[in-house]
Amino acid sequence: MTRAWTRLGRAAVFALPLLFLGIFFYVPLGGLIVRGIGSPEGLTRVWELVSDPYIQRVARFTVVQALLSTLASVAIGLPLAYVLATYRFPGQRLVRSLTIVPFTLPPITVALGFVLVFGNAGIVNETLMAIFNLERPPLSILYSLTGIVMAHAFYNAPIVTRFTAAAWERLSPSYEETARALGASPRRAFFNITLPMLAPSVVSGATLAFIYSFLSFPIVLALGGARFSTLEVEIYRQAIVGINYGEAATLATLVLVIALAFTVGYLAIERRYARQVRLEAPRPKRLLFSGGWTALRRVGLYGFLALSVLLFVGPMLAVLVDSVSKPWQNTVAFSLEGYRDVFARGFSSLIGASPLQSVINSFSFAGVTMLVALVCGTIIAFLLAQRRLRGRRALETLAMAPLAISSVALGLALLRVFNRPPLDISGTWVAIVVAHVALAIPFVIRVLRPALERLEGNLTDAARSLGASPWRATRDVRLPLIQGSLLTGAAFAFAISIAETSATLMLAQPGLLTMPVAVYHLLAARQFGAASAMSVIMMAVLALAFMVIDRFGDRTFRRYL
Repeated sequence: MTRAWTRLGRAAVFALPLLFLGIFFYVPLGGLIVRGIGSPEGLTRVWELVSDPYIQRVARFTVVQALLSTLASVAIGLPLAYVLATYRFPGQRLVRSLTIVPFTLPPITVALGFVLVFGNAGIVNETLMAIFNLERPPLSILYSLTGIVMAHAFYNAPIVTRFTAAAWERLSPSYEETARALGASPRRAFFNITLPMLAPSVVSGATLAFIYSFLSFPIVLALGGARFSTLEVEIYRQAIVGINYGEAATLATLVLVIALAFTVGYLAIERRYARQVRLEAPRPKRLLFSGGWTALRRVGLYGFLALSVLLFVGPMLAVLVDSVSKPWQNTVAFSLEGYRDVFARGFSSLIGASPLQSVINSFSFAGVTMLVALVCGTIIAFLLAQRRLRGRRALETLAMAPLAISSVALGLALLRVFNRPPLDISGTWVAIVVAHVALAIPFVIRVLRPALERLEGNLTDAARSLGASPWRATRDVRLPLIQGSLLTGAAFAFAISIAETSATLMLAQPGLLTMPVAVYHLLAARQFGAASAMSVIMMAVLALAFMVIDRFGDRTFRRYL
């Protein structure tokens, strides 16, 4: 009887995270799909949307900007991967660590940085106007396709760099050396030998960059202005601005299908990459500028590095400087007014709540998200680590599905499905936390599963043979051995909750704003000082979280992160 109760208890524990995902992820998405295309009215709306010239134009722009963003990401990420994989130089580890910076930043903070650097009154235009004595801004980057593509490249070029550099630095140099010995020039050896071998990793990174650009929401919402809209932005406008939930649900369903198709393609490419590329020990690296560098190559490299610094460091540095400065008598003076506005309870600035409340909300939501996601992700990771478990691949697909889902669609689904008893959570903090947990669980699983699979089974068996129960063997043996991975997973869940913008923007009421949503409203209200100060607070919190990840994270996991 005791053994039966023990098995029942274990089954109940393992069922908890699956029940959570079923209720708060699959049920809302199922309801959204039913509302979108599960009725004759829905099918009629599908045809109306597909045949609507405006939606066709929005769809074309969505694809075009995603393709251009992908090309820009590859053009920037591939040369950087070459430098990191081939050469060694002072500060190389710092440069490699900086490639993770975009993953730590909310998109709305990046949009603010691009406004400060590339806007009509931004640093670049102000500098050019001063140098050439111009009366008008020479560059119109903001609120244009160029600005959107540059912001997406900021996010996605590091993805291409990490995928490609990880494969490149473990690719045997003997192939290139053989080609050179047979008379091939360095350029021909690269294009005929190296690049084809790296193609799977480049295509894998580019495909992921395309998916992220296609599903981009806050960047286009903030930098697209009134002229440019993508399918994600259109869902938001139909649901929140136009209060047209039926059309928003149908459009969200179509986007879900497209995103799922893209994700299946990405996974197929990733499997092909794993089969075709033969990796060896890390290749030896040459000292940068050790010899054989012409003046033209040096100028090209320095120019590339300067543009990379302007693109990657410039926006974030501009946000930091703007947070501690203000205009004063045609100059810029040091000021902490932005931080005072953030921490002043009476400062609302057209956002419906004080920025301080949004800071408190973000930390509260992130704390709850971290605890729930860590518990659910750990339980699922334990299940996936059991190689003899039946249906393991199906379970993995179900658990990792939130990675492939549009956050805007998830927010809309939670907004519309749970707006009546018995689960009337729409418009409450619970809906926001539920969305954050669903998005964080796959990252916790990705951190913990490799650590659990590497555990020696005989350690647990020894504890069981000494009389320990399965729960005590897990508590006293397994968990202490993976405590670094547990801390990493907790940091990931916390950071994802702090930075999440898309679903939160769909769900947040005035009193429940988070820091990224407050930055969006402050930016719309032209309160740049307070927006920059709050962005710096977010960057500091997220930097601390990713320092924990870099310190305790698994090396193999960090390599592909």
